[in-house]
Amino acid sequence: MPSIKKSKPRTKTKPSVFKSTEPFQTVTLGKTEVFILGTAHVSEKSIEEVERCVQELKPDVICVELCESRLKSVQDPLYLQKLDIFKVFKERKMWLLLSTLILSSFQKKLGMGKVKPGDELKKAVQLAKARETKLVPIDREIQTTLKRAWGTVNFFSKYMLFSLLLTSLFTKEELSHEKIEELKSEDVLKDLFSQLPSRYDAIKRVIIDERDMYLAEKVRREAELLGKGKIFVVIGAGHLQGMVSSIHHKVELAPLDELPLKSPFAFLKWASFPIFFSALIGLTYYRQGSENAQDLVLSLLIVKSVLAGLGGVLALAHPISILLAAFFAPIGTFIPILKPGWIAGLSESWLRKPLVSDFERIAEDTEHWTGFWKNNVIRIFLVFLLPQFGSSLGTILITWKGVQFLF
Repeated sequence: MPSIKKSKPRTKTKPSVFKSTEPFQTVTLGKTEVFILGTAHVSEKSIEEVERCVQELKPDVICVELCESRLKSVQDPLYLQKLDIFKVFKERKMWLLLSTLILSSFQKKLGMGKVKPGDELKKAVQLAKARETKLVPIDREIQTTLKRAWGTVNFFSKYMLFSLLLTSLFTKEELSHEKIEELKSEDVLKDLFSQLPSRYDAIKRVIIDERDMYLAEKVRREAELLGKGKIFVVIGAGHLQGMVSSIHHKVELAPLDELPLKSPFAFLKWASFPIFFSALIGLTYYRQGSENAQDLVLSLLIVKSVLAGLGGVLALAHPISILLAAFFAPIGTFIPILKPGWIAGLSESWLRKPLVSDFERIAEDTEHWTGFWKNNVIRIFLVFLLPQFGSSLGTILITWKGVQFLF
């Protein structure tokens, strides 16, 4: 957690003269008035209120709850066309992209058709451009937030959270007007995380508390640069109170942008399986003879290759991707960096590059499980996940067989 430098509060919160029907706060920072609007990211009223605030307040600066990369995607309609999914797999960022796509898909399903998630932020961006007003993205980079969040939990908690994310793909809930208004509650995000077990408190701290401080500090710095004038801020209502509380204190941003350090013992995780299986084969040879040891090695080759290849077939992968998954499954046991799922996903992303329409239809194509195979983006991740699952199942079966040989 970054250090917070407390000083004499030169800032104060005061009731806003400007009246808003949405969650709203006005904060004075020196000679700068900061008007903060809390929105629901799928609310038509929030969009209208953004427009009204800009027209009536005439701010000198507009701040939005976007990071630099998400702002570029809002400003550039061809952003998805430029996304190189092959490069994503090559750089092993597929888990981050998959998490981002799932969250984006879940939000889109809450949009009720007319209003898309983040449309109020897009409106603020459009108004800033039209009025030639300075626009400032104040959120932390989404990749940094996800990496810091994943870095706070252990292996099993990661898979539990990822399974919850996958479950959200099948959500078909349509939000009523009352439900949308409920999303504007200042405590809705805290209520959501309070329902999770305490072991996930660190994730809540990264996704909510840290970002509250980050958003507040970026606005505070912008106020220092502006001197005298008005700043209009558009953020999700769940961040409103936390941001207002944090804006009274200076926060160092560098610690909040740091990525989790890899453990000095991380190599043991990579070396554990090769060491274990080498020892298992060696002990089998020593105690049961060369014939049983050869049988165990042959079983490892066949079982892992067949199950990984079958995973590729179930994912409807390209034949070359299936063959690569089958070939690298037993090799990956002794060279963990060559995971069959990663190799197959890398191959698939090269051989069958997704279209822009595939990215745009992720939410619609996940309405039913059959849509997973119609969408090239989702299917590439199936090609990544299913062969890896098959290979892991093979590992369990071979381990059991080896233990039976020994005992």
